[in-house]
Amino acid sequence: MSDLRDLGQRYFAALWDAVGTLDGDATAAVDRLSGLVTAVTEAEAQLAGLRLHLLHEAKLAAAEAVIDGVRQSVRTTPAQATASLRLAQDLCDRFPLIGAALNDGSISLAQADAIVTGLRKLPGRLTRAELTRCEEEILQHVDTLGPSELRVLAARLVEIIDPEASDADDAKRLAREEVAAHRGRFLRLAPDYHGSMRITGQLPVADAALLIAQLDALMPDASTYTSAGEAASRDARRADALVLLTQKAASSGALPRHGGDRPQVHVTLDLDTLKQGLGKACLIGLDDVDGLSAGEVRRLACDAGIIPVVLGGPSRLLDVGRTYRMFTPGLRAALVQRDGGCAFPGCTATPACCEAHHIVPWWQGGETRLGNGVLLCPHHHRLVEPDPLQSEASQWRVDLDPVTGLPWFTPPRHIDPARRPRQHRRFRLEQIRAGAPPCPDGDPPDGDPPETESSDARRPDLDDLIRRSAHIWGDGT
Repeated sequence: MSDLRDLGQRYFAALWDAVGTLDGDATAAVDRLSGLVTAVTEAEAQLAGLRLHLLHEAKLAAAEAVIDGVRQSVRTTPAQATASLRLAQDLCDRFPLIGAALNDGSISLAQADAIVTGLRKLPGRLTRAELTRCEEEILQHVDTLGPSELRVLAARLVEIIDPEASDADDAKRLAREEVAAHRGRFLRLAPDYHGSMRITGQLPVADAALLIAQLDALMPDASTYTSAGEAASRDARRADALVLLTQKAASSGALPRHGGDRPQVHVTLDLDTLKQGLGKACLIGLDDVDGLSAGEVRRLACDAGIIPVVLGGPSRLLDVGRTYRMFTPGLRAALVQRDGGCAFPGCTATPACCEAHHIVPWWQGGETRLGNGVLLCPHHHRLVEPDPLQSEASQWRVDLDPVTGLPWFTPPRHIDPARRPRQHRRFRLEQIRAGAPPCPDGDPPDGDPPETESSDARRPDLDDLIRRSAHIWGDGT
């Protein structure tokens, strides 16, 4: 045992020595640093796999002292220890291919844990051969999907193995979960005896989604707390939104609509400022505010109510037209259905926090339709909004896949010299489940979907979705 420990210590000492030799040429140092991080990451996974294998061996040998030492260890919580023991048994007994991938460093411990968590949800009727096929299928995606996506994909692999029975399995599972969620609902308010009430609770997903939508619609922006010198967290702002919700219900009974009209801001600027990006816009009614940049107005104008104001001579008002809505509630609902939240790769912003963006700007003739829109959070909306003062290669570019209709994002050259297109993991996960081909490594998809038989077959479904959504939200278009 001492020889084994000494061997391990010498390995780690060699890694530390390598860290100390990173000085010198910057490019070589970066490459060496990247190699060291990769080596340590693989070693970390291999050590985790070895530890789990040893735990399983201890259980098979009835070495209760070892098992009890794991449960009583101060290095982990009791829940973590129990989870490790269960994972060790699953990797060795039920999912040996996943265990082997962890042992050789092909996947991380987090990925292995997520995969096994998903595989546990597969129907019990699957045979050993079918489970092995599920393991082989999931391991093909460990280089492109993270733990969260792998967990979802693993739980849905029955759709690939046995698609005919998967719908029935899903229906039974959802029915069980809905009954359990309804039975387990509760809301508890208890005083903490220090001036506050502690609120705890649990709701079925559908009911919780409705509550979240209402709270997000009322949540104050973080900037509103600046004047009071308070840095309010998102949780604090959600608490304030809950109070606002109760106040609205108590005073008028009129609650905010999820997916309703966006707030209106009246701005004045000339068309040249909007197109060229030079100058600024003034906010009507806010004379003490220094105005907005043309880029910020372009972002706001993607998803707003537009009131044309005709000015003549020295800013003399000549005419005010009626409001023209850019993205209708029906179109927004269709974008939410397709994008599921901010479509920018890696972003987790929910649909209620997002804005609708014109891929081809409306002021450049871009149409307001599903095939020219994408859902983005305000931060990423600013990031991808075209700037006429910059070259195309120095900006993010958004394209819709001609086959799937899903958005791809091409980074600027300073982020990726090859400008390889990227896509949100949730879309990649959906395409894997649907069996759609990945985007080629060359240029990103460009233009609208071709008018093929398959795309024509899909078009009525999209139009019907927009019509039905418009009816739901009361949009007259």
